[in-house]
Amino acid sequence: MLSIPFPVITVSALLFLLGLALFPKKQRHGGTLRFLVACIVLLSVSTLRWEYHSAMLRNIQSGLALLLPPVAWHSFISMTEINRQRHWLLLFVPATLAFFIRIFWPAATDFILFMLFAGYGCSLLRMAWQGEHNFTLSRLGESSHTTRMAFFAGCFLCLSALTDLAVSFDFSITGGKQAPVMVVIFQVMLLPLIGAAIVSARSTAALSGSAAREATPPARAVLPAGELAGLYRLLEKQVRESQIYLNPDLTLSLLARKTGVPARQLSGAVNAISQCNVSQWINGFRVERAKELLLSTPMPVTDIMLESGFMTKSNFNREFQRVSGVSPTVFRQRAHDNQATH
Repeated sequence: MLSIPFPVITVSALLFLLGLALFPKKQRHGGTLRFLVACIVLLSVSTLRWEYHSAMLRNIQSGLALLLPPVAWHSFISMTEINRQRHWLLLFVPATLAFFIRIFWPAATDFILFMLFAGYGCSLLRMAWQGEHNFTLSRLGESSHTTRMAFFAGCFLCLSALTDLAVSFDFSITGGKQAPVMVVIFQVMLLPLIGAAIVSARSTAALSGSAAREATPPARAVLPAGELAGLYRLLEKQVRESQIYLNPDLTLSLLARKTGVPARQLSGAVNAISQCNVSQWINGFRVERAKELLLSTPMPVTDIMLESGFMTKSNFNREFQRVSGVSPTVFRQRAHDNQATH
């Protein structure tokens, strides 16, 4: 059947994306992993359902479909500072209502699924549109990737909602004759999104300098221009004195609490004055610390990386190259050569 290849390819692509999300271990985002696993299970069951037309598989697919939107939404909303009570209310109430409606009014299942997928999908797209400074609980180096994955999840849910709606109309009009073709169209539209997510996952560690600034639009300044310079000087002084940049798990939320400056104002001041995002700004302090250790100690480069607040060697080398123009090893060697010459 025509519907076989595309679901298999899609599931394989999602498995590959899951593998990328699992490594490196130190940078795993539990929410992204939960979302990908849920997508893989649902698409696998859906593939079997369309191939074997089993009533049991259809019921399992419907039950899993009720869970996917809230799981996807929770995976990313947990990286924001939304009110906890509101968080759990928005998570459980729609899903619980949908579950009981499916039991007591099965005819409305398709409409309920459409509302769940579209509602949570649009919410994820809105979160992604607000930018990486919205994900204040995500590690600074991962916030841009979290934003892109939230956008991917939102597109996935919205496409699923439109597909479910089209399939339900087809069943009511033709008895489902065009449903397999509609599923194939959904898969064709989904594959480029998964491909973009894979490219994003593989290139997250490769974004630097001007490329990173182009990929992540700066946060809008929320203070008058005259106050931004003073706020920036205050932030720089506090970060240097507290050495909070040495914390490898530093988030925008934690940085805002330690400095006493709201996250949006902090992000706006850094973007406006330093012309880089908060993650690059913090990495600048870490690189300064690494330079001091490279010049004053015989410590191995890997140990210096950890002492400076970096988690991975690739990120350390990339950021050091961005700030200094050379690798840490070359920087140390040149310093030694200059000392020997003098």
